[in-house]
Amino acid sequence: MRKNPRSIVLMFVGVLSALMVVGLLALAGMSLKSNAADETSTQSGAPTPEGTAEEKPKEEKAEVKEGEGEECCKAGDTTAPTELVEKVPPGHLHSPYQDYAKLAKDDPDLVKQFRLPGCNECHGGTGGGGFCPALTQGVWFWGNTDDVLFRLATLGSAELEKRGFVRYQYGSVHAPMPPMGMTIKTSDQLWKIIAFIRSINPPGANPPEKVIPGKMADEKH
Repeated sequence: MRKNPRSIVLMFVGVLSALMVVGLLALAGMSLKSNAADETSTQSGAPTPEGTAEEKPKEEKAEVKEGEGEECCKAGDTTAPTELVEKVPPGHLHSPYQDYAKLAKDDPDLVKQFRLPGCNECHGGTGGGGFCPALTQGVWFWGNTDDVLFRLATLGSAELEKRGFVRYQYGSVHAPMPPMGMTIKTSDQLWKIIAFIRSINPPGANPPEKVIPGKMADEKH
């Protein structure tokens, strides 16, 4: 029997429509399955990539007080002495030139660092004394640690006393030590001056042989 062409077209359209419906149902089923899986994952507490970033505890940085936990001091430091004494708490200034005898031997011009800011005008060309006490006598009026010597040279004796440091004794000259922090350009230069002063003192006058720490006013009693 010969089929009507119109019936053939209608049958083809019907088959095509059925296939489209099946395809749409399949896609809908996959979408529902995916949503169900996501919902289950969320309910079970499994972190998503975004959730991981949000739920990860923030790292709290410990507060570091100024001058603490920092290495002080380093050779070649170009920080002005006046700036360094404000940044570093009392007792925490340490010379990078601990082997001052070796430094003086290796650098015969170390005395020039002492003369540049004019220290020689009061204490003599080689520290042996002028109209101010000799630096070769091993007598320390405020203490002899790196910290107190650096602050004394930078601030001067009057300001050092204002900041709570106590003078142990007086020498033959009672004139105050002037502040040299504005004249000495860098902390490194001042550390070299202190190294020179240590190198010309008699044995036992310098740390670690004979430590005389800077004494604060609230430590007197």
